[in-house]
Amino acid sequence: MKKTLVATVLALGLGLLGSPAFAGGYVVNGHAASPAEIQLLASYGVQPGQWVVDGYGISPAVQKANAPATDINQQHCRYVLDVLLCN
Repeated sequence: MKKTLVATVLALGLGLLGSPAFAGGYVVNGHAASPAEIQLLASYGVQPGQWVVDGYGISPAVQKANAPATDINQQHCRYVLDVLLCN
């Protein structure tokens, strides 16, 4: 029992100390992530990168430079509540 308790405490300690190692990889809403934001993103299993956190949830930040040019006449479709809607 004592060995299990020591192993658990050691694992928790290493887990808490190891999280700042990848903290620099998170960018939230255009700024470096705070410790609370890092904890939130890590709890959802989000990989380091650029993210937008708002009232709708967590989504990847869109980079306009890499966005492909779209044709104005192209039809855009999406599913809303399992119903296909097209422009």
